[in-house]
Amino acid sequence: MLRVETQGDALTVYMGERPVLMHTPDSPFVIAGQGAGEFRAHGGHWRISDRLSRRTMLTNAHHDAARSSIRFWGGDLSLTFHLSETDGNLVLTPQRSTTGLNRLWLHFPATPGHCVYGGGAQYGLLDLRGHRLPLWVHERRIGRESAHLPFRRGSGRHATYHPQPTFVTQDGLFVHIDAPVYGVLDFRSPRCHRVELWDLPAAVIVGAADGVPALMERLTRLLGRQPVLPQWCAEGAWIETQGGAARMAERLERALAAGARVSALCIRDWSGLRESGRRGQVFFDWVWNRELYPKLDKMIGEFTARGIHTLAYINPHLSIEGRLFAEASQNGFLVRKPENGNLINDMGGFMAGHLDLTNPDARAWYKEIIKHNILQFGFGGYMADMGYFLPVRAVLANRESPNRMHNRWPVLWARLNREAVREAGRTADAVFFTRSGYGAMGGQTMLASTGDHNTGWGAEDGLPSALDAALTLACGGIGLSLSDVGGNVSFAARRTKELLLRWTEYAAFTPIMRMADLGGAQPEFDSDAETLSVFARMTRVHAALAPYMRALIRENAHDGLPVMRPMWMVFPDDDKLRRVHHSYMLGEELLVSPVLRRGRRSRTLLLPAGHWMHIWTKQVHAGGECTVSAPLGYPPVFYRPDGKWADLFAALPSEVE
Repeated sequence: MLRVETQGDALTVYMGERPVLMHTPDSPFVIAGQGAGEFRAHGGHWRISDRLSRRTMLTNAHHDAARSSIRFWGGDLSLTFHLSETDGNLVLTPQRSTTGLNRLWLHFPATPGHCVYGGGAQYGLLDLRGHRLPLWVHERRIGRESAHLPFRRGSGRHATYHPQPTFVTQDGLFVHIDAPVYGVLDFRSPRCHRVELWDLPAAVIVGAADGVPALMERLTRLLGRQPVLPQWCAEGAWIETQGGAARMAERLERALAAGARVSALCIRDWSGLRESGRRGQVFFDWVWNRELYPKLDKMIGEFTARGIHTLAYINPHLSIEGRLFAEASQNGFLVRKPENGNLINDMGGFMAGHLDLTNPDARAWYKEIIKHNILQFGFGGYMADMGYFLPVRAVLANRESPNRMHNRWPVLWARLNREAVREAGRTADAVFFTRSGYGAMGGQTMLASTGDHNTGWGAEDGLPSALDAALTLACGGIGLSLSDVGGNVSFAARRTKELLLRWTEYAAFTPIMRMADLGGAQPEFDSDAETLSVFARMTRVHAALAPYMRALIRENAHDGLPVMRPMWMVFPDDDKLRRVHHSYMLGEELLVSPVLRRGRRSRTLLLPAGHWMHIWTKQVHAGGECTVSAPLGYPPVFYRPDGKWADLFAALPSEVE
């Protein structure tokens, strides 16, 4: 029940007894202004600056109960919001504003010392308090901890492929901004949560609930939920492979001979490699390359019969030498440049054009390519990559500015793929996953990647950052995610055997265990007998957890509770656990504390109140701080001995040894 109270010049909006919007002349809800932003991009990285011409505090407010609106004004600037209640949430919709007003700073009440979470895929943190997060989709920063280097990959500490204009608070409140424009979530003030926007939003939605389950159910009902994944997804490792059919088959048989459980092969270069042969230089022409993968159609059928699904790779860009580029160009399906003609960009040593995702005919054509060349061909799914790349000079079919479409781009790309899988009739047995996103992605993507990670231990770009991103995504309603085991970017860090094994351990206790392939130049899961043995054992652990994992995936789809949960979600009343981000709960019953630092063979962690059984030794630990041994292959994991799934966890060692 919404209620607006005024007292003199002060105004407060309540949801039940909870104040969710507060305004006084000294601390106004709205600051408004006018500005002209400049967007410059190079190689997928952005420099954004603003020339602000006006910035005015809207110190006055008037509530019109008859029209259910609040007008804020100051000087000659004004803005009116319509107030409504939809599905139990407060919806603020801009109704009228001063002409030319295109900068807003909205201030939501905060309690000093309280934690705030969300913001999309963030790295190196869980509690966002004290941070300023840009809301702009772009390459994340890799190598920032190597300060001696003359350059680093990416831009900005909080740059991410998947920002989200959503935050939740420890006292059961969420705010979601429906606006694709550039913006900022600013949590540096102890008394307010500030949202900066470079235009008027379509809506601002505020929700509240008592208890974490109710809060996440309400948030994901608004933003959409990821579907139940096919059963096979959580029944073993996904092995990424490249370099041809012979290498693919050899690696698979080596894994199976060691006793590994493998549920998928991910073929990155099924469409061919560029002549340079450089890792990652996939030929962007989404047609089966018969030279590199002869008899692939038959191999896929044989793998599927053995319970091993095969996944492809695709993105919305087309190499200019490919036949799909020629077809798209002839039909006007590509992004155009201002001076007419296709907009062509250097994609890292080769040139490509870009599918215009605002063109309905282009979308329909690309969906047919996915359905025919991937899903009907026999693939069990694919990676839908690179939805973040929209050139700043683009001319689009819908005539919108590329700066206004930029954050929408990964959402449009995910939606195209979700529609393709649905139209192909493959929602029950196929999967796709995305690396970038924005806004209400839960209803568009099936599975989210935590992005690129360095092959190192860096807190903000290595192994620890993969866990951080999974948990911050979970706080915003993206409850199904995966990381590339071992990292997929080697920037001033070389993947070591220890790193690969620790990442493998961690991934075994996540929804998807996907092994990244660096082409054999650095340690892989099958590089030596010991690594292969630990890998095989952890895949069996992962497969043994499948019944529990499937139950959590269903819970995520039906109720919005993420599979991997920050400690505060399960223990909201324990102040000591609110900022813990290097341990997490897998559902309600399994506590995981992966080893995230080099050279460690033990781990000190904080257990919640109660009794917890160590999954490997079967020793019972009481709540509080404890230190446990953690040799390679045995990460610290605990379960509730009186839980519903205790028998499954108790049987785990006998099933995998």
